[in-house]
Amino acid sequence: MQAQPEHIGLYEERPAYSRALLTPGPMPPLSHLGVTLLRHGVGTGLRYALYHLGLPLPDAPPVKTIRLRLYLYGKDLRPLLADVVGGQEVLGALLEPEGAAQYPAIPQKLGAALAFHRVRLLRFRPPARRPSTLRGDETPEQLWQQFRSTLTRLLPRVGDALLSDLIAGINRRAARAAGEDVPPVLSRAAWNLRTRGRAELSVFGSPDLLDSSWAGAPERAEAARRALETAAVAGHDRYRGRFREAWRATLDRLAPTYQAFARQAADRGILDRPEDAFFLPLDVAGDLAAEHSGGGKPSWIGEAVGNNRAEYDSLRRAAEPLDRMTERQEMSPLGGQCPEWDWTPLLPLP
Repeated sequence: MQAQPEHIGLYEERPAYSRALLTPGPMPPLSHLGVTLLRHGVGTGLRYALYHLGLPLPDAPPVKTIRLRLYLYGKDLRPLLADVVGGQEVLGALLEPEGAAQYPAIPQKLGAALAFHRVRLLRFRPPARRPSTLRGDETPEQLWQQFRSTLTRLLPRVGDALLSDLIAGINRRAARAAGEDVPPVLSRAAWNLRTRGRAELSVFGSPDLLDSSWAGAPERAEAARRALETAAVAGHDRYRGRFREAWRATLDRLAPTYQAFARQAADRGILDRPEDAFFLPLDVAGDLAAEHSGGGKPSWIGEAVGNNRAEYDSLRRAAEPLDRMTERQEMSPLGGQCPEWDWTPLLPLP
């Protein structure tokens, strides 16, 4: 009988699902547009990061959606990375950034790439907030094209942010393996907001286009600061937390265009109300730009929006899945909507 590869057992190790590196902490369910848009951003960003580290690229995003939260999927990542030099270090950082590496020494080739990109990304900035450039007379097709082109233009910045978090995760795990004390940290922006009371608020908020960032609701930033003012303030890591913040800033850049697109769809009778556009997945949302025979709302759109909205509302009341899980879904004891959902951007990162 043919011998099994030594690493075959690694494919079954926990966690099978993890969002601990990219979107850790208490998290509400995302809208169907939000979770599929995040899937696209994570899939593209992960390929970008792995390419820059000289590692194999997945054919499809190694992610799973569970209760409208997006998770990296260990059973797709392990076969991709387990056999290549440096792959185990990257795999550990992706799935368990709070853990320790097997060895403190990072393989030379991977270490050189990490050092180069750590310097290159030293002065990284998330997408800047800008006023809307919409004229008001765009057609649905033009709005959808602008939405997609803006997303495509900003995705390399999202990829750099994911690579930053990955670098931080690898280095922090290696430091723990060497015996160093490496506790959870804040992002640089979160540390500035908690200690100095000022930061760019467009990088804070839920990773969902349905929700606005704190730049559109600064009272949420102040409420989060007040809620956490008696909690100890952790140190910060310049590179940690960049993906979540760059993604939120990207959503702020996309929001005016998609909101205008949704309003037009409602005005044309394709949707009952603009908010319905957020309960269609990304690969379907573009159909709102098309002219539908007979006019009005196609039955499949109404059915999809109704079912997806009901799922979203139900999951906001249901138990929340943990950051890291085996194949068995494991739920948080908090359950349902909780105040921590609004504090997450200011909580320490593993």
